[in-house]
Amino acid sequence: MAIDVADVKRRLLALLNDVNLVGEYIRQFGPTIDIKNIKSVKENKLKSTRVVEGDKGEDPIFEIKVECPVCNRGDIICYELRAKSQQIIQNKFLVPLYAGASGFKTVDYTLLGVTVCPRCLFASPDKRDFNRPQAGVGEDAKSQLLSNIIMTLQEKIGERRAILKSVTDFENYFKRPRFDDAAIASYRLAMARASVEAWYEQPYAFYKQGAYALKIAKIIKDGGGDNRKLLQEALEFYEEAFRTSNCPSEEIEMQVLYTIVAIALRLGDQKKANSYISVFSNVRNNRVKEMRDNPKLNCIAIDKSADRAARLWEDRDSEDLFKDE
Repeated sequence: MAIDVADVKRRLLALLNDVNLVGEYIRQFGPTIDIKNIKSVKENKLKSTRVVEGDKGEDPIFEIKVECPVCNRGDIICYELRAKSQQIIQNKFLVPLYAGASGFKTVDYTLLGVTVCPRCLFASPDKRDFNRPQAGVGEDAKSQLLSNIIMTLQEKIGERRAILKSVTDFENYFKRPRFDDAAIASYRLAMARASVEAWYEQPYAFYKQGAYALKIAKIIKDGGGDNRKLLQEALEFYEEAFRTSNCPSEEIEMQVLYTIVAIALRLGDQKKANSYISVFSNVRNNRVKEMRDNPKLNCIAIDKSADRAARLWEDRDSEDLFKDE
């Protein structure tokens, strides 16, 4: 007997009361109705919004519209976080953790941070990569991406679509509430963009890929999964960023060095962690020599990350070291 998909969707809509949840259910379980699966989708929705149970207050998220620099699709939703709406701290890998402040709800902005073009799947957490309106200015701000990068991204639409595999409704897939799988996919798409930047030897390209991998690792961990594979992936990107001096900012470069130590310790590679801690000493010694000729230089950024890495090393055998991972 043939399945009446339209009827299944109507019944699911009555049970889930959300057309996006119906689409998510169909993608995961097909056009059949199972109460266990319905409960699972509802629980994932609650988990994916990352709102504290009983949390009340204003929504800290607002929307702006941007234009894709690759395919020129307009009216793309970009989710922005209101200023001072969240208390933000960092976990051991420098990934932000959010808690509502000033009367706003707690929302895990990690899930919504990447803006995705639903036509060509160009993706970035940096709105400056998109064409966008400027307040009080007559003309829009253009994407900061170089034209050769945009041209290459135009040629790689098929590769980005392959990342999403069976997903076809790109328009709704990345809308809010954004489920864990959609959030992970958004960072994978952003990594695909950053890989093109890396090919053109753009600053921070490897750092960006590592940072996106760490965001995925956090989403997986929050969902109860094993994120070691993503931590290893992030580690490789960060090591490449440090090896190639891909971060012109000394502060970012020192953060990369610290994060390498943190990930290595989390993965149980104390030998690697210790070897990178020793790099801090070498960098600082070189800086002190440079300061003799240029007194305007300082060791502030070096010492800040070195001290943080040293504290991790001192606590390396603590079972609670990465509890906020």
